[in-house]
Amino acid sequence: MKPLQTLRHWAGQSLLRRLWLSTTLMVALVGACTGAVSYALGYVEANRLQDVQLRQVAALVHAGGQMPDATLLTRAAEVDQDARIVVQRLGAPGGLPLPAGLAPGMHVLRAAGQEWRVFVRRDPGGLIAAAQRTDLRSDAAADSAQRTLVPLLALIPLLALLATLVLRRALRPVLRLAAQVDARSELRLEPLPMVDVPRELVPFVASINGLLERVRMLRERERRFLADAAHELRTPIAALTLQAENLDHVELPREARQRLQGMLGGLARTRAVVDQLLSLARAQSGPAGQARPVEPLEVLRHVLEDLLPLARQRGIDIGIERDPGAPAPAPILADPTQLYTLLRNAVDNALRYARPGGRVDLRCHSRTEADGACWTHVDIDDDGPGIPEAQLPQAFEAFNRLHRDDQEGGSGLGLAIMSSIAANLGGVVRLSNRAQGGLRVRYSQRGLAPDAGAPGPAPAGAPGEALSGRRPARDDAPPDAGG
Repeated sequence: MKPLQTLRHWAGQSLLRRLWLSTTLMVALVGACTGAVSYALGYVEANRLQDVQLRQVAALVHAGGQMPDATLLTRAAEVDQDARIVVQRLGAPGGLPLPAGLAPGMHVLRAAGQEWRVFVRRDPGGLIAAAQRTDLRSDAAADSAQRTLVPLLALIPLLALLATLVLRRALRPVLRLAAQVDARSELRLEPLPMVDVPRELVPFVASINGLLERVRMLRERERRFLADAAHELRTPIAALTLQAENLDHVELPREARQRLQGMLGGLARTRAVVDQLLSLARAQSGPAGQARPVEPLEVLRHVLEDLLPLARQRGIDIGIERDPGAPAPAPILADPTQLYTLLRNAVDNALRYARPGGRVDLRCHSRTEADGACWTHVDIDDDGPGIPEAQLPQAFEAFNRLHRDDQEGGSGLGLAIMSSIAANLGGVVRLSNRAQGGLRVRYSQRGLAPDAGAPGPAPAGAPGEALSGRRPARDDAPPDAGG
């Protein structure tokens, strides 16, 4: 019973296994029944042919015109003992002790301690008998019947193998659908194509499409709520900030002024969170602008110019690494506004989490992967605390506050915004801790190199990376940027 349960458990883990096992059992059962019938028919037919052989031997002896006086052994006995036939005249001395009054026809008699199959033929000269031992006949018939089983037994495993190939081919549409669903990001909620879908899978695919539509509507309601809430919060926060700033010009006691400064800081952080909520809502709504060829290095320079005051405030050395001998980075197909938002969030995070008086290195370069695809990478390196390896897989989740967010007052939205924008642009954001300390954020996207083909999969990340990206030369940072 236990092997049967094990077999059922093995088959229950896979639809292909279940179909293969059922098909194989049916083929084996039909093969066994067919083999039994074939064996029985072959056995009967072999005995019938041996009866015909006895009749032919008796007819040949009669046609020769010379009746045996006693016993005539066929020459086949010298070659094949299974074909040994005894021919004799009934009533003649010697030979088998057969009754003299046997009627013409087939008989089964026992003589000389053996059972014989005897055919008696009447001639003008008397009765002639052709006899053969039944055990030899049975062995020959069984051997002939067994030969008919060999092709059938060999056909059963061949049919099982063919059943496997046919079932794999029949289930190929299911595997294609699974691959299509698995390759989608969480932002791609359009229905699955119904073209060339087998009739049996149409209800299943329709149910998945219905589920995708419900999820899309739920995400849309969530995004609208997020955007509406952020918009509604911006006005009162702006009014509170304005009133608090007006109080800053009033002569206040030291304790009241300290509390006012704390309130202004809290309002600034709240305003930043609201702005990030709006950015997240826009990023999750999908591509907003028309994609066009963009030089990522130029976008990175604009980000550097806009965030330079923050770098000066914290005394951070920031600049773009440049290798004079390296070719210019390949352009990418992107919406410039969304690419700017992504890179600004990355650089802003690097400046906030780098140690005071530290450095942030920016770099843009292209590389051809093993498959021949050209990828453009933008790296933002800081010398801050990094992210613990255990927290890297959850780093891109919205409102997931890491340990360094607690230290710097982060909201847990910056990386989520970057991940959503990267999905819109068709790129990949990676996080990895640097060996010398700090965090590297790398954004990668297929470059528009002249020899590049259709967009392919992103290059595989190294171990210790989270996916949703001393310098030989440095430029694009003004002399007073801290370096």
